[in-house]
Amino acid sequence: MLFDRKEKEVGRLFLDHFDKVAEALEHLRELITAYLHQDREFKDSSLLVHRSEQEADRVKQAIEAQLYAGAFLPINRGDYIMLAEFIDRIANQAETTANLIVLTRPEIPGFLNDNITLLLDKAIASFIAFKAALEKMHQDSEVVKEAIGLVVNFEKAADKIEWETIKKLFKSDLDLARKLHIRELVQDIASISDLAEDAGERLGIMVIKRPL
Repeated sequence: MLFDRKEKEVGRLFLDHFDKVAEALEHLRELITAYLHQDREFKDSSLLVHRSEQEADRVKQAIEAQLYAGAFLPINRGDYIMLAEFIDRIANQAETTANLIVLTRPEIPGFLNDNITLLLDKAIASFIAFKAALEKMHQDSEVVKEAIGLVVNFEKAADKIEWETIKKLFKSDLDLARKLHIRELVQDIASISDLAEDAGERLGIMVIKRPL
């Protein structure tokens, strides 16, 4: 995949970056599951989300340092820097969602639990699909395009669940302030899949630009 020492190091760092973002998302899953089941220890998972986000940010900085030190051709470095930024935004969104729950404590009715859980599952699946697409980056462009298509499919599924969840929410008898509060959480979770799709699109652009 990568040829010289610096490029191999960047490749390793990208894998580390993925691992840290994946950790943040899994801790967010733990947090939301605990919160929906009224487990008072949910805040412990929030601390883990923050820790993983900080570690992801440090790895992103290490990627940038290697790129500025001369990994890859100058024409390609900006693409890799931008790709790392797109990936890091997913960890940031996990932290934003965790903060919303811990700081504002939305009162979520039980009839929305399954919707929210499924929405988060699809959002995380979109990120995992993006990782699979990146691992295929240096294969045939059609293979990469197909892999990116899976990211888009998960994002579309998340969009549908988001729409259905908000529809169910606003058809309920909850007061408007509570509805708006819960909607913010739903939209924050859905943003994870949106960001994964953005990263997939950036990867697609990189593949198109590569030499034939």
